[in-house]
Amino acid sequence: MRKQRSKNEQQKAAEMVSPDEGLTPNRESLFYLLIFLVALVVRAVYLWEMRDAPVSTLLLGDAQSYDAWAQEISSGNWFGDRVFYQAPLYPYFLALIYTFLGRDFFIVRIIQVAMGTASCLFLARAGRYFFSKKTGVITGMLIALYPTAIFFDCLIQKAVLGFFFMSVFLYLVGKASHNPKGLWWILMGMILGCMGLTRENALILIVVILFWIYVYFRTMPFKKTVAWGALLVCGLAIILIPVGLRNKIVGGDFVLTTSQFGSNLYIGNNNMSDGRYRPLRPDRGDWRFERQDATELAEEAIGRKLSPSEVSQYWV
Repeated sequence: MRKQRSKNEQQKAAEMVSPDEGLTPNRESLFYLLIFLVALVVRAVYLWEMRDAPVSTLLLGDAQSYDAWAQEISSGNWFGDRVFYQAPLYPYFLALIYTFLGRDFFIVRIIQVAMGTASCLFLARAGRYFFSKKTGVITGMLIALYPTAIFFDCLIQKAVLGFFFMSVFLYLVGKASHNPKGLWWILMGMILGCMGLTRENALILIVVILFWIYVYFRTMPFKKTVAWGALLVCGLAIILIPVGLRNKIVGGDFVLTTSQFGSNLYIGNNNMSDGRYRPLRPDRGDWRFERQDATELAEEAIGRKLSPSEVSQYWV
């Protein structure tokens, strides 16, 4: 009887199909198509519904800064005349759209919707590499329907670029974990560089990824993992070194991204911090005053003119 029961259990186990085995390539492709359509449709519907709402034309806070900067760039000042203080990639993204398609926030949002939709697919693929095909599909569908993601994709803010680059970055990490050829590491570094020009604190991920390479590929020859890490850093340098040179040329200071690290660190971590944004000078929370106040207060304290990186170091 026990032998018969054991035989039946083995037969049932053999007939059971794992989630990934049941998800054939054709079926998986259909799911990706469904994710794409769902993400695109819900974002398009939201965009269409908000087209006449005041929020569609009203710019607040950093959005005003990005729009003003983008207009300045698109008018011909592509190189600029000062070291970057705010992350520059989103204003340049807007400037490209303004230059070729005009200053139309609806067009900007259409492009951002396309990027947000693509992000869902990249995350689905990342989930596939990290876990399983089924997990990837669920991940992609969740983010396709995630209200906050839909909201930010239609906002004139840099969050859409940050999320897009993070999605591509995770996809490349997953890709490299299965097929660690040189191209993936270089692209990974370049995408990380773009993230750093969107959100400077994203650059901390270089430490995380280098450590991950050492741990995840610990059975591989050490020279090979060192080479992969070097390619990753090279990809990062391809993006950031030109920015540093540009800052050196226009502002006399070699800064790889922006010079606001110190002031941001101080605002968020001084002994009066309570989790809310408090400007360096009371009642001066407008973006127009951020660089000016950080520089003037630092120079008053030190007693001389300071370079942008010296201002940042003071606040650190």
